[in-house]
Amino acid sequence: MLPIPGSVIDQLLASIRDLMPIAGASCYFVDEQGRPFGHRLDGLSREQLQEYRQDYCECDPFLPALHQPSGKDIVALQDISAHRDIAGYLEGFLHRHGYCDEVEMFFRRPDGRIAMGIGMIRDERSGRFRASDLELIEKVKPFLHLALAAYLNASTDDAKWRASAFASQLTNREVEVVQHLLSGASNREIANLCNVTVATVKAHFFNIFGKTGVSSRTELVTRLLSH
Repeated sequence: MLPIPGSVIDQLLASIRDLMPIAGASCYFVDEQGRPFGHRLDGLSREQLQEYRQDYCECDPFLPALHQPSGKDIVALQDISAHRDIAGYLEGFLHRHGYCDEVEMFFRRPDGRIAMGIGMIRDERSGRFRASDLELIEKVKPFLHLALAAYLNASTDDAKWRASAFASQLTNREVEVVQHLLSGASNREIANLCNVTVATVKAHFFNIFGKTGVSSRTELVTRLLSH
């Protein structure tokens, strides 16, 4: 999957907000292990994201790895609650932050693996998702997928560089930093996406440069594309 420019993701999130009332949304990418990374937020705070990553990612009933085999792309909280113990996530994270409901929308690569997702959250003010809301999401999802087709269908090249000797030198976080670099993100934008400081991003690049033998972001991109 090719990196998606932040402007495209922002437009995607804006279209979701225009579609129906929500308290917040999160768009994220999914790694080969089915774990989310590179979150871009709308109406949610970085502090909430950090808490999610530290304490609730492993018990998240919407974790893409859990839904990889099902082939279902629209997953509602009410559907999951009948099959999984979600009390820890529900009470510890959603309800504690004033949210009452969540729906996840997954986007898959041509090989069927989940490449990215959008989580939509509601509070008591916006109300729980109704059957008509889910039907609307189902109808809109193919159009959103079409808008992302150029990125989702380029999975082969992305898999190649991630499986290359070049990428094997890097840690998972360094791969995430490089992925954001390819999307055109600045150091500050990468810091926000990774929930770290700009100084930490610079340190990551320093380590990446040392491991790969390049001396600049431009040279890094050139070397990366050649692989």
